[in-house]
Amino acid sequence: MASPNWPAKSRVVFGVLDVIAAAVIAIGVFLGLPARWLPVDVCAGLLVVLLAGAGIGLLRDASWSESLARIAARVVLVLGLLFFALASSSVSYLYGIYGAVGRGGATLFILIAALAFPYLFALPVTELLWLGPHKVGKQIR
Repeated sequence: MASPNWPAKSRVVFGVLDVIAAAVIAIGVFLGLPARWLPVDVCAGLLVVLLAGAGIGLLRDASWSESLARIAARVVLVLGLLFFALASSSVSYLYGIYGAVGRGGATLFILIAALAFPYLFALPVTELLWLGPHKVGKQIR
């Protein structure tokens, strides 16, 4: 169960945000990228399925929604951190190797990382804080 310290409407808010994040990732990767690359498509497809499922489950108040939301937030956070690490490496490589010419590519990567930050880092961290620790079985006193 979600933390009792959060308002009751937060389930709906996180459900809507998860569905929006799934739509943004789907549009950005599958419509925005000019070329297909299997690792990017598989990761994006996984994120879209997990976020859409968690969002719809939270909106419907399904019994499994918090477990799926917890899994989705963790996967999004791990893949988001991987994305930021790879984007940072690409920025430093482009700027270091190509100098002034690579500055345009580096600027583009920084812009993309800044736009992805709310969906791939801020949302999953906040959602994990909202969900709280996972409680397994009954607690023994």
